[in-house]
Amino acid sequence: MPDDERPPDVSAPDAASPPTMHDPADPDRYATARQALSTIPLAVVLIGAADGTSRGCATGTAMYVSFAPPRLAIALHPGSRTTALVRLSGWFSVSVLRDDQVDLAMRAGKGGGGDDKFVHLGAAVVVGPASTPALADAAAVVWCRVVDESEVGDHRLFVGEVAAWDRRAMDDPEGRPALVRHQRRYASIGPWASSEAPEGYPT
Repeated sequence: MPDDERPPDVSAPDAASPPTMHDPADPDRYATARQALSTIPLAVVLIGAADGTSRGCATGTAMYVSFAPPRLAIALHPGSRTTALVRLSGWFSVSVLRDDQVDLAMRAGKGGGGDDKFVHLGAAVVVGPASTPALADAAAVVWCRVVDESEVGDHRLFVGEVAAWDRRAMDDPEGRPALVRHQRRYASIGPWASSEAPEGYPT
């Protein structure tokens, strides 16, 4: 009997289990974020901003949302000092952290730090357009000019157009792999799984 005429194997177990549904009435407002959003691996970055002599930074994530023009999106807590500096200056930096910078990621994720959080963290700074600070020993840095912002749930979303970048450390064959967060843990991206694409996807 040809395969396309065989009856289905009714003894085979159903491989798909019912999905867990988001319950808006759950008193734990972060339950779904811990269970669903944490399954998505994301690069760990340090988001920097400044207004005059006041400089701030926060641990976060970033994603590109447009290739032409090149644009990134970041999300920050609306009450954070870094958010205020991004809004005042109209600029932010994204410093891609290395896998040996877990301690820095954890410390930068906490509030405080006075008028210059980079000094508070003991972090060396490289300055980009509009005097926007970034982490000098990051795997790579991208500086962006804010072109759009909006309120999204409990965060403030900023879209920035790439104005400058520095990826020298990332291009170093002896450099450390980038840091990611996944399943509420920090991890390394580890060794490459493919050769670099000459063009097209992946970008």
